Amino acid sequence: MREALEILTLAPREWPALFRVPRLWKVEALFGAFYLLRLPSWDIWLQTRHLSRPKEDFRFGETPYSAGLEILQEARVGPHDVFYDLGAGKGKMTFLATLATGCRAVGMEMLASYPLIARRIVGALRLEGRAEFQHADFLKADLGEATVLYAAASSWSQATRELLLERVAGLTPGTRWISVGWECRHPALELVSARRLLFSWGRDNAWFYRVRASERAHPAIAENPEGPTSPPDGGSDQG
Repeated sequence: MREALEILTLAPREWPALFRVPRLWKVEALFGAFYLLRLPSWDIWLQTRHLSRPKEDFRFGETPYSAGLEILQEARVGPHDVFYDLGAGKGKMTFLATLATGCRAVGMEMLASYPLIARRIVGALRLEGRAEFQHADFLKADLGEATVLYAAASSWSQATRELLLERVAGLTPGTRWISVGWECRHPALELVSARRLLFSWGRDNAWFYRVRASERAHPAIAENPEGPTSPPDGGSDQG
């Protein structure tokens, strides 16, 4: 019951971020204009009919700005970083990353309408060179430029998670890897911290990793078959 009430009152929780981060309210206003007559579930269904990826990879869910700011702070994202948002959707986290930290942010999304609209917002706010949106499959795209990878993976299929973990071997040591709703198990990933935050679907764990320098070539290991667990000792529970 408490969590349901938190979700219902999520919008007021976003107001401090909208006025704290320069131009973020403009992003939200443009989202409202472009998506006013679009129903997310119908929009997603139309665009995924002919895709071979599991349907659960395309369930609608967003990282609220309030949670996103905590994630960016915990990961210590700064102006010199290159932030990759995997499965970016409308691009809320991508826009937040560049506007809040000054980093260059890249949103990757397989559903063509989302990056198309996001690019229009980039142009309207003159964010060229700071925010970029690609109509791409992050399982096949080049991720080597990223210094920070963000994956809101709560609903992703097991197959997608395992394929993404294989990409760890190609990342530069020191790259930060953030996953939501998915405790990753890979010898090249060192757990740094964990937080429990409120998302559009409820409270979930955000896990913060760093790519090890000595083990980046090791093969991937499947995640815990019992599913996501609670944050380890030392993780901060916001509940």
